[in-house]
Amino acid sequence: MKRSSFFRRTLVLVYGTVALFACLIVAIYTAISPQLFARNKIDDLIPKGQIISGYIESTLRGEISTAYLVPLIGRSTAQWEATVWVVDVSGETLIRTQQEDGRRVGRLPAQLARAMLPTVLTGQIATHIGDQEDLETPVSTRAVTRTSDVLDGIARQSDEGEAASEEVISGNIVAVAVPITFFGEVVGAVFMSQSMTEIMSGMQALTNTITFSALLIALMLLPAVLYFATRLSRPIADMRAVALTMAGGDLTVRADDRRADEFGELGGALNYLSSELGNTISTLELERNRLQSLINGVSEGIIALDAQGQTTLINPAVHELLGLPQGSDVRIAAPEILKMFDQSLRTHETVRQTIWQGSIAIAVSVSPLSRSDGTLTGCVGILSDVTSAERLEQTRRDYVANVSHELRTPLTAMRALIEPLRDGLIKTEEQRQQTYNVVLRETMRLTRLVSDMLELSRLQSGKASLTKSVFSPKPLIDLIHETYSAYAEDYQQTFIYDVPDTLPDVIGNPDRTQQVLIALLDNAFKYSSDSGTVTLHVGVTDEVIRVTVRDTGIGISQEDLPHVFDRFYKADKSHSGKGTGLGLAIAYEIMRQLGEEMTVESILGLGSAFTFTLHIAS
Repeated sequence: MKRSSFFRRTLVLVYGTVALFACLIVAIYTAISPQLFARNKIDDLIPKGQIISGYIESTLRGEISTAYLVPLIGRSTAQWEATVWVVDVSGETLIRTQQEDGRRVGRLPAQLARAMLPTVLTGQIATHIGDQEDLETPVSTRAVTRTSDVLDGIARQSDEGEAASEEVISGNIVAVAVPITFFGEVVGAVFMSQSMTEIMSGMQALTNTITFSALLIALMLLPAVLYFATRLSRPIADMRAVALTMAGGDLTVRADDRRADEFGELGGALNYLSSELGNTISTLELERNRLQSLINGVSEGIIALDAQGQTTLINPAVHELLGLPQGSDVRIAAPEILKMFDQSLRTHETVRQTIWQGSIAIAVSVSPLSRSDGTLTGCVGILSDVTSAERLEQTRRDYVANVSHELRTPLTAMRALIEPLRDGLIKTEEQRQQTYNVVLRETMRLTRLVSDMLELSRLQSGKASLTKSVFSPKPLIDLIHETYSAYAEDYQQTFIYDVPDTLPDVIGNPDRTQQVLIALLDNAFKYSSDSGTVTLHVGVTDEVIRVTVRDTGIGISQEDLPHVFDRFYKADKSHSGKGTGLGLAIAYEIMRQLGEEMTVESILGLGSAFTFTLHIAS
């Protein structure tokens, strides 16, 4: 399993600290050990120097033979672990040891004598650690009387009568000078010196041991460091896994918060965050679902695009308005709408337009969406079905135009006849009577038009009297049959009367029913040819009587059928003078007010069939 970066950092930090600690111990030991060893060496040389000084004092007092003195002091430096010089008060070397290899030791270095002898002659012990070049020679020393006569015997017994080299040692040294007194007077000094290299070589084993021990301790601590680094990194790794799981959408996972330390507190905080985040997401999802349900439930279509023009939301009403199956591409089916979105994204302005998608009028309003800093984030469009409003507006315009046209025709005819009468252009009484008849006919036509308009307005406003009662439809239909039979004979048309001998009573308004039937028969005879056939058929079912007027006239096209009962509608535009265009609208409105149905079936060129119902009285 791959170690986490936190584990590696923890391991490097802890083990690096241990390793650095070991290195610092070795470095500090290496730096200060020479001085410590030198001090220890001085503490070791001073007693030895005092012993040699005591030997010489005993010799001067006659307690030890002079011949025995030199062997007693020693012929080799190994005896005292240092080089030994015995000098008089002037610094002349009287006795000196030999090196271990038998080579002679030179006289006491003059610089060492000049630097340390004045201190010794005062009865004090002098010491020095460092390079001989660092020795400071006193500016002046007190005058000392030579007492060579006291030490002459010792000098004569020394085997170093001949001259020797002044060179003895070089580099860093440790030196000790112990005074030699005789009857309270300093008569000489014992100098002892050893090279720092020799001292450190003796301590090298200890240095190696300490270095090896430090490295060994560092290696021995590695398992402990690994253990504690793992303990430190495991909670972090676990919480990281919990956080990643939460980021993936699973908010039920929980971190371990049972530890009584900061990791336990962090786990508790992470669990609290997960709980609160889950509640917040649940609330947002609930609100989103509510909003989605609201958007899907509205009748208006909603389309939302982001700033790059990518679709982010389309509700089902869009496809219903555009007549598209759910899931189809709106961009292909309605490119005009998408152009409006592009314009809004480009200009950052609201774009409104009404477009026709087949027979449906759609009002589209596209508005840009921006943040508080003015950055465009997209746009949203609202699509509304305004077909009814557009048709209503068109109907209003057509109504005004039709009324104007219907009023203008009789008024123009009357003006054309009245002006000649006023100007006296009609001379004979017969012509005047014909003119009066035409004026009367046009006046009656104008009156009928106005009356029909008022009647339709009263019906649609609910102000017309439509009291229902129980009546027998048979006498009413028979009377209308007699009237139109004579009319059919005059115009050489065939009138077929297909009505049962008996009919049940119905609930309705007899006068309005007669008005509707007359309007339907009028239209049937008007729009049938001279040899055409008009049929009046009555059928009885369990609940209603169905009255049908069928003709073999010009018929109505399928495009015009939905508008047959509109005001001023005339299927045959070439025969616009045959009526006001309000008869069918009035008949339809009467039946609707009475709670009945009126339907039409027609085939262009073959005729039409109008049917209305009358509910049978229980």
